[in-house]
Amino acid sequence: MTTHISPAAVLAPDDIAFVTGQLQPYLADLLAREQAAWNERAGLSWTDLPETLASYLDGGKALRPRFCYWGHAVAGEDAGLLLVQACAALELLHTFALIHDDLMDGSDTRRGRPALHREIAGRHRRGGQAGDPDRYGHAMALLAGDLAFSVASRLAAALPASAVTIWSRMVDELVLGQFLDLAGAARQDRSREVASATAQLKSGQYTVTSPLRLGAALAGIPELPAELVRYGDLAGEAFQLRDDLLGVFGDPRRTGKPVGDDLMSGKPTLVLALAADMLPPYGQALLALAGTSALTPSDAAELAYELVQCGVRDRVERKIRHNVDLACALVDRAALPPRVGTALRNLAMAAADRQR
Repeated sequence: MTTHISPAAVLAPDDIAFVTGQLQPYLADLLAREQAAWNERAGLSWTDLPETLASYLDGGKALRPRFCYWGHAVAGEDAGLLLVQACAALELLHTFALIHDDLMDGSDTRRGRPALHREIAGRHRRGGQAGDPDRYGHAMALLAGDLAFSVASRLAAALPASAVTIWSRMVDELVLGQFLDLAGAARQDRSREVASATAQLKSGQYTVTSPLRLGAALAGIPELPAELVRYGDLAGEAFQLRDDLLGVFGDPRRTGKPVGDDLMSGKPTLVLALAADMLPPYGQALLALAGTSALTPSDAAELAYELVQCGVRDRVERKIRHNVDLACALVDRAALPPRVGTALRNLAMAAADRQR
């Protein structure tokens, strides 16, 4: 498995060394043992879903394990097996979320390659297997996500009770955030309240605050300092806001995902919440089509242009920068070990300034 690290994140090498030197080998061994167990239980050689899952893990940024690592480092503790186990659970939970998200959204690509359901369907088609390739791909990707969640849950259940409590709340919030994402789009809810709640629950807290809390709990810290909780919420929201902008304006060659999908689906983002207030009449007419089958790709491109012209894109960019500046200031006030403070500032900037 290969983790792609942004240039800004290179300034925090300890967490990268942890990911490449401890976490990735642990995950590879874990899923290899899972594959062997599947083969043994079935008495067959082609029960290859754990192997498929291991291959899919390749290429992520490992942000959640890296924040967990630094939450643990707040106490000055060395990374032990429990931390590796917790970070493996985080990576597998995120993998589950990505696979199921692509199924729910009908996405064709992820990380610059076919989404898992498309990849499996392609293998089915090339192999001349029986049945409908797309239905098979959808079903097998669903199972792969279930397997990722099952293994993640198994790992998390073996953590100390304080960490399990954090884990359980994080999973609940992730599911609630995904519900708001889908239901908000169906209702064409353009309110800032729903956009903010979705961003925090689906991605913000799950990406930054909860992994920080999880790492700290494993180091014997029952609760993060208030400054770090607020840091996590701000940095997590900035991460999601960047994701929202990339979904509308990003370069597919760098994001690995089609541009404009969020407009086609009408997801409840701050981009669309601001658009409801700021777009002129022509843009409002296009916005009304977002999330419906009436919005064509050319309409989505025009809507994106209108979002730039009326200042929505700039407003979101300023919000991202404001969040990151506040988050970094909070780190400075938290009296952290110097290497932890430096790493958290750099990670907040890397998460918010990324192009993929």
